[in-house]
Amino acid sequence: MLDKKKGKKLVTVLLVLSCIVSGIILASSPDYKNYQIENTRELDSLLSVHIQDAQIKAEQIRVSGIKIDTLFTRKAYRIEVPSRFSKTLFHVGLHKDLFKYDIQAPAKVHFPSHDMDIYIYNQGTVLRTIRLTTNPELDSLATPKE
Repeated sequence: MLDKKKGKKLVTVLLVLSCIVSGIILASSPDYKNYQIENTRELDSLLSVHIQDAQIKAEQIRVSGIKIDTLFTRKAYRIEVPSRFSKTLFHVGLHKDLFKYDIQAPAKVHFPSHDMDIYIYNQGTVLRTIRLTTNPELDSLATPKE
């Protein structure tokens, strides 16, 4: 059994060792990058890239403006998707893309239609709305990837 003096030395050595390991981990970790979207055009560009990555065609998208006040008009995207399109995966991917810009993207699912509204907001202001609606007519037009 360790006596009190040796126990204190052992604890001190372990603390110093853990501080050294923590310092090495901290020094070797990458710097935090604070991404920022400077204007709504950059946000629209990011949304367009995400929509293209999801293989959504331009014919499936309708964009309208919702006038909020004299200075701000919010864009609302209405996107028709086939039945087998995963709205949840689209939402999760979009959320991951926007998270690094500190932009939130909560969603609301409407039942029984399973349509999804995604609200893109920053600092308490809704900047964009995306409504994903199921259109069964698109099922026959698109062929699944194999």
